[in-house]
Amino acid sequence: MTLRLNAFSSIKPNVKWATVFWLLNAVLLTAVSFRYWQWITIPAGDYRSVIYLLTAQYALFGTICLLGLALNCLLCLLPGRLFRGIGILLGFCAVAVLVVDTLVFAQYRFHLNGVVLEMLFEGRDVVDLSWYTWLVGAGMGLALLALQLLFNRLARAVRRLSTLRTPGYSLMALSILVSQGMHAWDDANYRTQIPSYTHDFPLYYPLTAKSRLVAWGLVDPSLALNKENNLQAEPEGTLHYPLHPIAYAKPAQQPNVLFILIDAWRYDDANDRVTPNVSRFAQQALRFHQHRSGGNSTEPGIFSLFYSLPDTYWLAVRNSGQRPVLMQTLADEGYQFSIHGSADLNHPPFDRTVFSHIPDLTISNSEPSPARRDRQITDAFKQFIDKRDAKKPFFGFLFYDAAHGYDLPPDAATPFKPYWERVDHIKLNNDFDPTEYHNRYRDALYYDDSLIGEVLAKLAQAGLDNNTLVVITSDHGEEFNDHKKNYWGHGSNFSDVQIHVPMFMKLPGGESGDINRRTSHFDVVPTLMQTIAGVTTPVGDYSVGRNLLQPDAPRSDDIIVGSYYNYAVVSPDQIDVVYPGGIFETFTPDLQPSKQHLLQGERLRNIIGLMSRFNK
Repeated sequence: MTLRLNAFSSIKPNVKWATVFWLLNAVLLTAVSFRYWQWITIPAGDYRSVIYLLTAQYALFGTICLLGLALNCLLCLLPGRLFRGIGILLGFCAVAVLVVDTLVFAQYRFHLNGVVLEMLFEGRDVVDLSWYTWLVGAGMGLALLALQLLFNRLARAVRRLSTLRTPGYSLMALSILVSQGMHAWDDANYRTQIPSYTHDFPLYYPLTAKSRLVAWGLVDPSLALNKENNLQAEPEGTLHYPLHPIAYAKPAQQPNVLFILIDAWRYDDANDRVTPNVSRFAQQALRFHQHRSGGNSTEPGIFSLFYSLPDTYWLAVRNSGQRPVLMQTLADEGYQFSIHGSADLNHPPFDRTVFSHIPDLTISNSEPSPARRDRQITDAFKQFIDKRDAKKPFFGFLFYDAAHGYDLPPDAATPFKPYWERVDHIKLNNDFDPTEYHNRYRDALYYDDSLIGEVLAKLAQAGLDNNTLVVITSDHGEEFNDHKKNYWGHGSNFSDVQIHVPMFMKLPGGESGDINRRTSHFDVVPTLMQTIAGVTTPVGDYSVGRNLLQPDAPRSDDIIVGSYYNYAVVSPDQIDVVYPGGIFETFTPDLQPSKQHLLQGERLRNIIGLMSRFNK
């Protein structure tokens, strides 16, 4: 009986401590969230937006702390020291995750999500962290832990703080009412400024109430937008790809096909200084100078290249395991496959999509670093050339990763100096001089170019260079804060530095020359299907692109470009970025916010048609 009474006697002091402790954390989280403001655009004199942002962030992070308070109080029967220890741990985790999210958002403008965490913990699509980064991170962690211990002490020892609970939580409730009311009202009236801030805060899902406000007579129902004016993609339904069975006449002479990709290769770093072997190859090939990827990151970039579909179809394809029509057609025509990825082929799951049904597919390589894996896949492909069945055509795929990882082997040539000896991403900010960082990237490209030179030499040695269609390109570009908005790497915006990629195609016995019209990854599959596979099925039945070799084919300058969680419609004049829920922002090509809306009428209907054509 005494033990039971002692347990219940701890409830009141524990709850009292928790209400003050989590209120202090609500203030801390709100203060940390001001780091997002440097990337938020507020029109001059727009005080409504300021009020909304202030109330929204206190409401959001206050609600998160209310959840922490509730979880903590479920354990209120525990002894005080243990109860407070658990609270301190929960508070530390909440603030630490938010700090990490602000760092991610500063460089990429998206928040921590399942895709990012999957790449971090399971895949190789993330750069290694240096000891300096770990040291700074540890220091930040200790500082955050010290704050939690201070909050613990204040919540226990300073009685005056107890009087702040009522106004603190009342202000939280008022912030929720004001921010959600403003968002619901503006959303119902199709005012875009306040709803556009939704993606600026993590885990933020504001209230909408169009139907209710219309039913109450507070909103004019005639304001409802027609479906054709909404940039939101159709929900993933049953995939209908291709629209009709692929018909082909197997060519008498079947050329080999070889795709060579360098991960994260920007267009202006494809030249005779950075990639001399590729540049020599390009002199005998078609050179596409205005070529864009269908993604600013690996998954949508590779998807657009092999499926010739916008990334809005990715989930439907992934869920169905549908093989690209190009790969299926080549398999039906008797091609043998030699697929070699430096990074793992199951993150993203290309083993279950692009390269599904490939016999003896190597998903992961044994070498620990990107540069050594690049060496490994080069040797593996050269061995394939020696051991292949010479009576059958082959399809080869090489995907190099050293430039993406800024990785160099110990004996690598480093023609670009000075270069960063150690990559410390935590040092990157808007004032950082990217010269040495960019030079290390160029040195890694130079290394991969030397390996590609070996592959091209092997083809020539085996007498295959005149009967092999070779495509050399990339999945996406790479940014070094080119627009002075603290963007580094890729996957963060849709400007040319992240989507304009090199593209060289050498046809068997074909012509060479410069192509200056706007082309994209979507155009590669139709070109190969009609050029080497003898496919007679209309291009529109399996692709949103056009044959690269038919300059008179009707084409649009609008390109649908995918990313980790959003997509954009990119034209020469503007970039329309579409977020989950249909909220969108418009930018100029150099990432300045714009109010000009060129994507309307027939252009808009065409884009929506492309995103829905292959859904049943």
